[in-house]
Amino acid sequence: MQNQKKGIIQSRGLGDLIIALPIAHYWYEQGYEVYWPVCDPFYEQMREVAPYVSWISVPVDPSGAFFYENPVRQLGALGVEPDDIIYLYQYLSSHPELTVPSHFAQFKFDQYKYAMAELPFSMKWDLDRCIRRNPVAESALYDSVVTQDRYMVYQGTASDLSYPIDLSVINPVVQCIELRELEGYSVFDWLKVIEGAETAILIDSVFANLIDQLKIWTGPDLYYMRKWNRRVDGNPVLLGPWTFVEVEDPQGMQVSSIADKNPVAESRPQPAKTPLPNPGAGSGQTYTPYGSSSNRGPTSFLDKTKKPNTAQSLLGSLGLKQ
Repeated sequence: MQNQKKGIIQSRGLGDLIIALPIAHYWYEQGYEVYWPVCDPFYEQMREVAPYVSWISVPVDPSGAFFYENPVRQLGALGVEPDDIIYLYQYLSSHPELTVPSHFAQFKFDQYKYAMAELPFSMKWDLDRCIRRNPVAESALYDSVVTQDRYMVYQGTASDLSYPIDLSVINPVVQCIELRELEGYSVFDWLKVIEGAETAILIDSVFANLIDQLKIWTGPDLYYMRKWNRRVDGNPVLLGPWTFVEVEDPQGMQVSSIADKNPVAESRPQPAKTPLPNPGAGSGQTYTPYGSSSNRGPTSFLDKTKKPNTAQSLLGSLGLKQ
């Protein structure tokens, strides 16, 4: 008899979990029990928003075993057969042999996940069928932060960097609300606030993924700022009506394709050349979990370059001063 269990290896970050959630939902609808180990900071909010998945909390350890070794052990203990475990990381330097070179050379990181699952990439935009929203929490958050009839939302800080945005040009009748971590609320609880905004200015992050995958395309005007430290392959595919804001790379730190320096593109595996957030973690992905604090405060590349950035003067052209 066919094993009715499926396991997913992708323990972080939150944006990646949301990108891949339609994969888990598809298997659930096919009658599988879906087991998914995720880092502890994500566990509660993912269990709340997608209760059809059997979420497993993985402690975040300094050695980086939360990426692969511990999830594999947890899935094995639950009786998930190795052939029924899907590995969704585009690349882990501790396990380069798990990356499929042909997929790696062809796809961006979000496309890679669906290729590994052998499912249509278009499923990524079925997220509205895959989450359970909390209207009570969304309304409570809305009532606590929205104080004016007209407002816009912006994100100045992401998991690993920040961009200073000059809000002084905004007319006082337009309230500026920063999308941020608030105690007692999950990232999903911001959805009502986002849907009612006139404009949303976002860094490449979980919020941008949520908006695009949920097709919140007829509400706020959407502005997207890529992360300067994210290689081309590490940027998501977006289908919404985004305006892409020019972001300057720090001098001498331009990045192109991850394959330019990635051992998968070489003839034989080599250690990753970029520093990892945790010694020995062995990850090609360097996200800080939403809901956890970092010992290192977010920094802006403007501190190094001292050059004006398009993002700083963006708001002056948004039509919000009238």
